[in-house]
Amino acid sequence: MFESARLMYGTAALTIFLPSLTAAHAACSLTWGEYEVTPDGNGSADLMWSCNESMLAFQFDVSGLELIGLRDGWCGEGGWSLYNSETTAIGFTMGQAPMPPTTEPVHFVTVDFVVTGETLAFADDVIFVAPPDVVIDVDWSDVVVLNDCDADIYPEGAGDGVVGVDEVLALLGDWGASGSPFDVNGDGMIGVDDLLAVLEAWGPCL
Repeated sequence: MFESARLMYGTAALTIFLPSLTAAHAACSLTWGEYEVTPDGNGSADLMWSCNESMLAFQFDVSGLELIGLRDGWCGEGGWSLYNSETTAIGFTMGQAPMPPTTEPVHFVTVDFVVTGETLAFADDVIFVAPPDVVIDVDWSDVVVLNDCDADIYPEGAGDGVVGVDEVLALLGDWGASGSPFDVNGDGMIGVDDLLAVLEAWGPCL
């Protein structure tokens, strides 16, 4: 038995067939790998897959981002068919080899996106299929919390879209001072809490 899944791709509807079977109990996980988000909210992320089963198809929804495209990784470089709408990603073999079992997380696809929320997350509809036609039980609970710009304190009054060394130097220059424009947490004094806030938000901010 199969159930059909319809995906709007541009102006056309793509229909694929996914198995309607009991999920196999397997040690499988879908996680976020390396990611990059620019100050204007555009980004990309490597998605990682580990499983003691082979994998020949996937479908998952995302939250906190609008998908632009799928590419690269084991599936992209292996010639799999890859499709996406704004919230749903689909990939499957068309005669290509299934992805083999792996005990270590492997980059299986890269997603390009525009940020729409404060996290990168997977939504409820996550389906991965093992040969011949078995739905895999997957842990997809991994979430990336994106930085905000509260810690982007240098240059004064504007920031530069990145929390980094300049922020640390600004804090050290005003260490212990009250009324500093570089007071990250707003408690009136530059100290350890401000430094910890900068370190936690390290990297590009939105």
